[in-house]
Amino acid sequence: MLKLESVKKVYCKQQHEVVALDSTSIEIARGEFAAIIGPSGSGKTTLLSMLGAMSAPSEGRILLDDVSIYDLPIEQRAEVRQNKIGFVFQTFNLVPYLTAIENVQVPMMLSQKFKTEQQERAEELLGTVGLQDRLHHKPSELSIGQQQRVALARMLANDPLIILADEPTGNL
Repeated sequence: MLKLESVKKVYCKQQHEVVALDSTSIEIARGEFAAIIGPSGSGKTTLLSMLGAMSAPSEGRILLDDVSIYDLPIEQRAEVRQNKIGFVFQTFNLVPYLTAIENVQVPMMLSQKFKTEQQERAEELLGTVGLQDRLHHKPSELSIGQQQRVALARMLANDPLIILADEPTGNL
């Protein structure tokens, strides 16, 4: 389902080339769970960004269901991110002026779901992560752990095929 073929990622930092990943190959089957571990600065976040169709590799290919995602036009790549990939970042990227339920609804706003369906799904997901009593709280009114759970609920909103989580238990 998800495959990296000889993926390399190089950054230029202060006129120096930094190799974040070098000839990395991975194959993750549908339904399989994989953990990427390593010290800070070892390329874990870079790898997740590439798997999440957000940062193209310098070399190699990343395939999702045998389709090279970085060979897709940018609009189709955005659809892949929207419909197939759920991502929880180290920083939760919650919209500060939206409530928890509204933050969870954000990814569904681009889908074909009716507003009532979006609300019901968001309530269900927030209940799943134990925040049914915090639906109308803004991020500033939530603890860091609660904010992370809102981000988890938001990530699940469109039933992604793939879940990518960067430091998923860091604040729980």
